[in-house]
Formats: sequence, structure tokens, C-alpha cells
Amino acid sequence: MVRLVPRLALNVVTGFLGSGKTTLLKRYLQTQPLGSTLVIINEFGRESIDDRITLHLKSEIETIADGCLCCTVLSELQRTLLHILARRERGELPGLQRIIVETSGLADPAPILGTVLSDENLAEYIQVGPCVTTFDALEGLHTLERYPEAVAQVAAADRVIVTKSDLSDSVALEALSAAIRKVNPACDVTLNDVPAIIFEALARRSGDRRVHPERQPAHAHTGAISSFSLALDRSVDWASFSVWLTALLNRHGDRILRFKSVLDVHGQGKLVVQGVRHRVYPPSHLPAADDDDSVSRLVFITHGIDDEKIMRSLERITGSAPSPAPQAGRRLPAGQ
Repeated sequence: MVRLVPRLALNVVTGFLGSGKTTLLKRYLQTQPLGSTLVIINEFGRESIDDRITLHLKSEIETIADGCLCCTVLSELQRTLLHILARRERGELPGLQRIIVETSGLADPAPILGTVLSDENLAEYIQVGPCVTTFDALEGLHTLERYPEAVAQVAAADRVIVTKSDLSDSVALEALSAAIRKVNPACDVTLNDVPAIIFEALARRSGDRRVHPERQPAHAHTGAISSFSLALDRSVDWASFSVWLTALLNRHGDRILRFKSVLDVHGQGKLVVQGVRHRVYPPSHLPAADDDDSVSRLVFITHGIDDEKIMRSLERITGSAPSPAPQAGRRLPAGQ
């Protein structure tokens, strides 16, 4: 059979909650020609914020929300990829060269890769390249010890990129590398993100993946992990919000695995505020033209904490009554 169009490259970017997947992709997309890359973003909860954060890069974005690709919405990935191939055939994506699947922070990449490789329709037009896993230099060891999701993400990696390594010392980084190689001795380990080489083929495995479904263990998410989304229908006072967030993380930081927000702040426009456990990243501004409504949106992924408490505390501190998105919460019992 003669293939009339070249195969699209497909790469999976995975990594635990807050390990820097979206930041890595933003840096990569800034180096790429317009229209050459399409990103499929998977969010564990119903509300997606990452697409708002990356949209200003003018890249094609598809979002699959309300579940992990590896289990609850895996069939949606097949439909999305087939839709992209159909658009390409119709000439709607003439410059497209690569598809990047950014998984949720709780996804196991193995079933995702297996889905593409075992589907004859997809395999004919898509070439699966290196699976890239981001690994947080500050939180990585903790997540490996506590969460099987993090172990699965490292185990599936062709390339592990250690993020935030500038905030760690050489002794700690050596311990990190040893822990990574204990899980996956054959992976390439890179400090910090290097967009120019992130998806370069690796001689060991890239382009020569094999799927062995019978060898893939059943995937199980850590129990009591929940995601929920909040919306505030008016602008936020930054001082009040900062007080609330500081108090929340001081009390419950160990159980807040990840939080993301796009806030409409009085006098400052749209501000992206996010973090992991007790740590808050430096806020960043979104371009004014991207989103001109006054709604603030927050997403939390928590472990064993009452969502209602967070909502009530936000209302008390800010004076704004948050409204949960319909069916916003998603909780996975142990073993699912």
C-alpha cells in the first residue's frame, strides 16, 4: 500500500500532578511553526484550565475532560484522533506534523500508547514517538513512594525530564536519578526541559514499540482522590484571595495534590495561579484578548479532604459565593 500522506508523529507527555507538563509544552510550542502541532489535553476533572493557559500560543487544542485517558475516557481518545485524521484528509490541517497528548496527572500512559498502536486505522497514519514523563525535583520522591500513578508514568517513559532541578542540589538530583532508574533503568534522564530535543527519536525504543496487552497490569488509581471545580461570577480581590489560599495550604497542603486557577483580578486582568501541595508557583498574566469575561475558575485535585470545606472557606474569606460546575466532582474509589 502506498501512503499518500506522511504519518503524523504522536508523543505522549505525562507526569504526576504539578510536575510541569503544561509549562514544558508551552516552551516547546513557542519554538514550533504555526499549525505544525496539535495538542490533546486530558483533564481529570470536568473543568479544563490548561487549554485556557495554552490557547494564546495559537496552537490547535483538543480537550478531553472529566476522566483519565487511561481508564474512563480512553475511547474518546480514539474518536478524537480519528477526527483529527479526517480533518487532515479534508485539508483543514495542512501544516500538521505532530500530535501531542498531554495526559492528566493521574493517568497511566501504557493503555494510551497501546490504544494507538493496536488500532489499525490509527497505526496506518500515526507514528508513535518517545513518551516523555516530567518528574518534579522537589516532590518526585514523595510521589514515587506514595502514588502508584507516578511509578507507572516513570515506567512508561522513553525520556524523563526532571523539572525544577535548579531548585535542588547535586546530591538530591543524584538520588532522584537513582530512584528514576530503579523504576526504569533504560530511560533517558534529562535535567530541566530542552524543547529542541524533547521529542527527538531515541535509538533504543522510538519507532519500534511493541504492545503486549497481556503483560500490562490492571491500572488502579489511589483511593479517595477527588477533583472539583469552582466558579466565581465576579472579579476577585487579590489581597483577600491570597490570604485565603495561604491559610488553606497551611492547613491542608498535604492533601491538596494540585490546584489551578484562572482568576479575574481587580485591576490586573486574568491571572493564572497554580501550585502543588504547600507550594504556589509565581502567578502569570494571560493576554487580555484571550478571555474577556469576569468569571474566575478554580480546579482542585485533593486526597481525602472535604470539598465543601474549601468552598465554604472561600466564601467566608472573599465574600464571593463559589458555584460548582455541574457534576464537577470526580472521585475514584480504591481499585478503580
